[in-house]
Amino acid sequence: MKILAFDTAGPALSVAVSDGGRTLAAMHCPVARGHAELLLPAIEGVLKAARLPLCGVDAIATTVGPGSFTGLRTGLAGAQGLSLAINKPFVGIGRFEALAEATGVFGLRPVVVAMDSKARSLYVQAFAASAALAPGWPQEGLNRAPDAFADVVWPDNAVLIGDGAAALLACGAPLEDSGRRQLPAAAVAACACRLLA
Repeated sequence: MKILAFDTAGPALSVAVSDGGRTLAAMHCPVARGHAELLLPAIEGVLKAARLPLCGVDAIATTVGPGSFTGLRTGLAGAQGLSLAINKPFVGIGRFEALAEATGVFGLRPVVVAMDSKARSLYVQAFAASAALAPGWPQEGLNRAPDAFADVVWPDNAVLIGDGAAALLACGAPLEDSGRRQLPAAAVAACACRLLA
């Protein structure tokens, strides 16, 4: 299944085309603003690099949050418009799950995702080794100031990912740093491929 995936809700614009889990082409560009202006040219460039016309994709995937409100609107509007133009489905993928996928160990080890909310707090979600939510964690995750996570019970042997990772580690969270901070669109595509299978 060929999937065009993108993330516009974070501090970067990321676009990828995958085929059955194999990335055909991708781009990742740190950008604080201007996702709306850059999205369609980025999609065009990635499709060209993959040697695939837009009508050749089987589905479109974009992230649905948490993240920048303007970025989320850009991604959802873009996905819906492209989906209607080529009469193919589009799916929304949570950024928590997509970032967990980006660790490379999602479903094998516990994963903690930490995202900077840009409002002096972190969005944090924890997954068990089964890829289900860690016991006691709400579906929407937690949104707290970094020092308010001191009383949290973390999954044992968990891998940490996201642009809020450094803040959690500075507060003494006993987590293994993956070293990854950004969300590659290839992880969004992998989640969508699993969902649509």
